Amino acid sequence: MPNCYNKLRTTAANEKVKPVTTDFQKSHVPNAANLNNAWYHNSCQKLNLREKAPSVNAAYDALIIGAGFTGVSAALKLAKSGASVAIIEQHALGNGASGRNGGLVCSGFRHDQKWFEDKIGALAAQDVWQVAEAAKAHLRANLHEHKIEADFETGLVFAAHSKSTLDWAQKDAEHLTKQYGYSALTNLDNTECANALGTDVYWGGVRDDGAGRIHPLKYLFGLLQAVDNAGAHIFEKCQAQKVVETSTGIEITTNMGVIKAKKLLLCGDGQLEGINSQVEAKVMPIGSFMIATKPIEDEFMRGAVGAMDTKFVVNYFQRTRDNRLLFGGGEKYTPHWPKDIASFVRKNLTKIYPQFAEIEITHAWGGILGITPTRLPFVRQISNNILVSAGYSGQGVLLAPFFGDILAKVILSEKSPFAMIDKLPVPDFPGGKFMRFPLLTAALSYYSILDKLP
Repeated sequence: MPNCYNKLRTTAANEKVKPVTTDFQKSHVPNAANLNNAWYHNSCQKLNLREKAPSVNAAYDALIIGAGFTGVSAALKLAKSGASVAIIEQHALGNGASGRNGGLVCSGFRHDQKWFEDKIGALAAQDVWQVAEAAKAHLRANLHEHKIEADFETGLVFAAHSKSTLDWAQKDAEHLTKQYGYSALTNLDNTECANALGTDVYWGGVRDDGAGRIHPLKYLFGLLQAVDNAGAHIFEKCQAQKVVETSTGIEITTNMGVIKAKKLLLCGDGQLEGINSQVEAKVMPIGSFMIATKPIEDEFMRGAVGAMDTKFVVNYFQRTRDNRLLFGGGEKYTPHWPKDIASFVRKNLTKIYPQFAEIEITHAWGGILGITPTRLPFVRQISNNILVSAGYSGQGVLLAPFFGDILAKVILSEKSPFAMIDKLPVPDFPGGKFMRFPLLTAALSYYSILDKLP
């Protein structure tokens, strides 16, 4: 279920192409590579890839900045099609959002379908829904084709924190069933929701058997291995320092030397700050935080593998294969992250699961994701030789690999839904780069009040 309440109320604006920014600046967010590793990093096998550094003055058909879901998926499609491809990742592989997220595979986008119907019309709204459904098929195909065991299971509950959000969620489920033929939804009353999740704090909800949870790092590492096998080059701890667009392509200065390419794909999501002014105006990095408990002996979450709620600052959680509770809650829009992430997240955990107030927390971590004003992905060709897909606003587990594939199809001139996705409204953040954080913080203070209303 798309979380209609976890969005910014901002209407579309006309978008203008802005010049490529060439000199990089330091990001405002902490370096995730310096934080404690997520539980994911301690529960999957390490990668064993071929190359560690690019050749001096290497040249490729396509260069990709960011070795997360988007970039790796784009590289896989391009390499399988015979193109020469390189991915550069400024940190260790898996240290970005693709290896640190909540692991929930959600249906749709961050708005309900009636929102899309109002904004872009009923026919285009149908197309948007089909894009998200195609992303599910793409995920399953990746797991099957590349034999990736990533703990994928379906059965996600969308839990209502108030009577009004319960009414909305269940009406939305009925609309999806009748108008979109989506038959995977089941409405839950408060008792059924409590039995499914092991907590009685919610008014009820909707179970989505077309959505679920996955071990994101296992999925990412499986895709990276497939990319390596397909002949693409993957360079970790390789940071882009300057981008120059020439008449024949792109030249990227990195800490490992100059790399040339015909096309550049910006796939770093929330860690693209300072690379391109147009992207920076529309995609803002924020911090999100998670914890993992010790394995729980008592049975919990008997009727779901994962859940998210209807609060604006959403709580999201899943039950792992070894019966841990992975719980995410709380966001930060400035570089002043919590010194004690475990305590920061435990406050929200205790509100949902008071019985786990004193449970041992074995792992606590933060990550950086990109959001846009409308919480819709920014997927564009922003110049002759540069394409971008970023700003998944918390739904990148499903959408990012599929959108990476779309970027590759655009380069290969294959049929794709790029033209329709290009029309999704993604205006600039109001106030420019330096005012967007205080303005957003003020807006969030208002919406956090709404979270407390019945």
